Amino acid sequence: MTYRRLLLFFISTFAMVVIADPADNKQTDEAGPSVVEITKVGPRFELTRNGLPYFIKGAGGSQHMDKLVASGGNSIRTWSASRKTLDQAQQKGLTVCMGLRVLLPRQGADYGDEKMLKKQRDRICDEVMELKDHPALLMWGIGNEVEHHTSPEEAILVWEEIEVIAEMIKEIDKNHPVITVIAGVGEKLADIQQLCPTLDAIGINSYGKLGQVPAEVQRYNWKKPYIITEFGPRGWWEVEKTDWELPIEDTSTEKAQFYYTVYKAAIEEKPNCLGSYVFLWGNKQEKTHTWFNLFMEDGSPTEIVDAMTLLWTGEWPTNRAPTIGKRKIYNKNHKTRHKYPPSSEVIFLVQATDPEGDALTITWDLRRDESDNLSTGGDREKRIKPIKRAIVSSEADHVMIQMPDKPGNYRVFVYVYDPSGKVATANLPIQVK
Repeated sequence: MTYRRLLLFFISTFAMVVIADPADNKQTDEAGPSVVEITKVGPRFELTRNGLPYFIKGAGGSQHMDKLVASGGNSIRTWSASRKTLDQAQQKGLTVCMGLRVLLPRQGADYGDEKMLKKQRDRICDEVMELKDHPALLMWGIGNEVEHHTSPEEAILVWEEIEVIAEMIKEIDKNHPVITVIAGVGEKLADIQQLCPTLDAIGINSYGKLGQVPAEVQRYNWKKPYIITEFGPRGWWEVEKTDWELPIEDTSTEKAQFYYTVYKAAIEEKPNCLGSYVFLWGNKQEKTHTWFNLFMEDGSPTEIVDAMTLLWTGEWPTNRAPTIGKRKIYNKNHKTRHKYPPSSEVIFLVQATDPEGDALTITWDLRRDESDNLSTGGDREKRIKPIKRAIVSSEADHVMIQMPDKPGNYRVFVYVYDPSGKVATANLPIQVK
């Protein structure tokens, strides 16, 4: 028996001893665990929950659960273990793909360090023991893009360790599938299939190339089902750039159209897809404060939420969000290429409309641009605040902005609200030079 198998035996034996002693098992939920299974019905894979078909219409993040339910969603995905999130989801009738955090090689974790691995396994074992009987639990997700920016040798160690963790979970919890979450697809699917046979499915995070996932899964002969564990707009690594190398973010209208198109292409009615988790059902800073978010920081929903409502329910919401036109943010001097002298005053306009013809409220701000930072894989970034007193005046669809006196890269942001509080967003990279 190898060291890892022996360690697994002791962990699983300890887990069974704990389960057998009701006095110590204080975390067992009265409703009992849900029973979730993956079966193959003809050419299709099917996820069932307590014997009933369950196609995941999910969102990444634990915010705005009421709005998720109202939009037709049924599940959330987390990146770390949380009983509180399970309790909240249960109250809303939602399930949870529970993330089990694992350390990342790109952040210094050494998967050849047995002491570190044992500590990580022990923590995950405790988390699984605590939460496995919660009725809102749908499945376990081991890590998130752990292989991202690893060497081939490091990646092999990662897959071997994920297999050890998957075996451990399966010994403790027979009722819920286990997946790991990877960044995109490719040849690593062959390694995972060989080195992680215990996994029930694979979670795939994909953005601009999501429409290619079904063909890529087939190309690399992945024999199990997949779940799209993150999907969203074209990422900052996939879009066009300014001539001074800043990524050009799509408007919320372009994003909503993209979400709809790729969902149809890679998720809906695909025989080996068990569903998806849209990213991000909340708000975070990642290159900008609007790039991957379906909500503003104050909770205002974007038109991407409307697109997901249509996909999940088959119907548009009664009131739809404003839209940004093809001209986006512009000024009448097309010769500048959006490079402006320090302290100059510039007028910008936005092309925006409302599907119901409602009156619109338009606000603007200017922020320092830091989209060229080195963060990757969703690593935490510090929020960039608006520059004070940059807005000289604003009326209807146009604004006058005074450029900073300090040269550098900046972005002009616009937020177009309807009376219900729904919002459309756009931004424009500019350079003060």
